[in-house]
Amino acid sequence: MAVAPAHLDQVARTLARHPELAYVAAVTGPHNLTAHALCPDPAALHRYLTERLGTLKAIRALETAPVLRTLKMAGPLPAAGKPPMRRR
Repeated sequence: MAVAPAHLDQVARTLARHPELAYVAAVTGPHNLTAHALCPDPAALHRYLTERLGTLKAIRALETAPVLRTLKMAGPLPAAGKPPMRRR
């Protein structure tokens, strides 16, 4: 997202309270705020983008890129003697 620098902290703190977002961080460059949304389907993502993010006037621009497949991810280690959970 591209947010005016004067509003960056306020927008980041607001987004950090959104349950749809797993990750929010300020970054450098023309798009200075990044977030990772977890939505169950494309319709839910659309609603989130239009009804929640779209209402924040300080967000000047927004780009999205859906994750189609995850090959490797971080997570808790399995308990001793138990095989790790597999995601499909």
